[in-house]
Amino acid sequence: MHVTTIDRFQPDPGELLIWSVDSSEAKPERSRIPPSFNQSVHLAGAEDHSTWLAASFRVDGAIDRRALGLAYHALIARHGTLHSAFTKCGDGIVREEFDPHALRLEVAPGVRAASDTAMQQILWAALDAACHPFGFPAYLLGAIDRPESSTILCGFDHSHVDAYSMSIIVNDLHHLYHRFRHTRNHVAAEDLPMIGSYVDYCAAEAEMTEISASDPRLLAWLRFFDEHDGHPPTFPLDLGVGEGETAPQGVDVRRLLDPTQTEELTDFCRRNGSSLYGGVLSAMAQAVHRLGGGPQLALLFPMHTRRGEPWRNAVGWFTTNAPIRVVGTGDLGTGAQRTGPELRRAVRLGGVPIAQVIAALGGFTPVRNDIFMVSYVDYRGLPGADLHDEIDAHHISNVTTADDAQFWISRTNHGLAIRSRFPDTAAGRASVGGFLDQVDSILSSATRAAGQVALVTPLNGGGAARPAPSEGATRR
Repeated sequence: MHVTTIDRFQPDPGELLIWSVDSSEAKPERSRIPPSFNQSVHLAGAEDHSTWLAASFRVDGAIDRRALGLAYHALIARHGTLHSAFTKCGDGIVREEFDPHALRLEVAPGVRAASDTAMQQILWAALDAACHPFGFPAYLLGAIDRPESSTILCGFDHSHVDAYSMSIIVNDLHHLYHRFRHTRNHVAAEDLPMIGSYVDYCAAEAEMTEISASDPRLLAWLRFFDEHDGHPPTFPLDLGVGEGETAPQGVDVRRLLDPTQTEELTDFCRRNGSSLYGGVLSAMAQAVHRLGGGPQLALLFPMHTRRGEPWRNAVGWFTTNAPIRVVGTGDLGTGAQRTGPELRRAVRLGGVPIAQVIAALGGFTPVRNDIFMVSYVDYRGLPGADLHDEIDAHHISNVTTADDAQFWISRTNHGLAIRSRFPDTAAGRASVGGFLDQVDSILSSATRAAGQVALVTPLNGGGAARPAPSEGATRR
């Protein structure tokens, strides 16, 4: 899975096809299930930006329009969140649910583009227009039709999906499309795994029992926020935006390590009691320290919450967040030894519902709209990963505005890569560019030296932390 942004995604020109979803015969029913915590945060600020995630993959030959229309219909019926929607009602927001079997999909006349740049711009505008947070549907179902090789592409408002969902959607659509191309019946989903609905998950979240106010995990959360004046931590280097200011979003997408180097670093981190993610966090803290940002890097990181079997192949925003402080030591081995135990403790803190943390704080207003965070996804273990290279699968995010830095680390068969989001100011470009260069240098040096560096006895024992991958409750 190639993780990128829409300004970097330039598909070959062709005919852009978009399927409309007619819900006129599917009278919506108002649901008693409230938005999840993530959805509530997202919807509260959704008027100011278009935050969507898209997925694409390649298929041979021209698009079979009948088969893809049936595949999209089956995808909507399969995943509960895709036949639900949000609408404003007075001062509140309510969820509506539609009967997926009463929905009708129809492909509109195509739009042709003469160049890859023109196709990118047409597609970008179409995604912005379709993937709105309120109303139904909150997504775009499309394809780029070409005689020899075509691209299936769809995008979704963030309220309905997370990064993990992109791989599920690619896997489901790939299966459904090819089954419908070779059959006239409507049972193409019969051999996909059984799943639960994210709407049901939201109901379970609403009924979740609160933990005790004296629970050590909740107290650790409160101490973390106390250290930052009751606010989430921000990126410690100058980004060129003041409090209350935003700037156009800057983007950096780069590979950090090739597959061999990534394996070497993974082994190095494991021998020092940490995980690959812990090693990258250690390198980030070391880079910040080198650049004058202080000896400690505090941040939030997202974890997926697909713990039960019904949710593992379900589309939705299954994430929470956890807090961590990472010390910027002089070498990566020592840093990994310190970060491993901290990461394991942080994962335990992720078991505390974020809504309860905020309630215990008495509420808070973040200093910035964006939340400084570092996400990690190992795409090799997600549904359909064995096909990602063969079908040129992409996870594509929008580009909007920014007032803090955010980083998405991805591991694939091609190694380790990082996508960055930050304010596109002179200071922001210099700070984030210098930071990423330092991280790149630290990780590369560690892999080169891994065979010669003697193992130092771990400070707090072995065992690598394995935070669950996904995107968290942050703007993207």
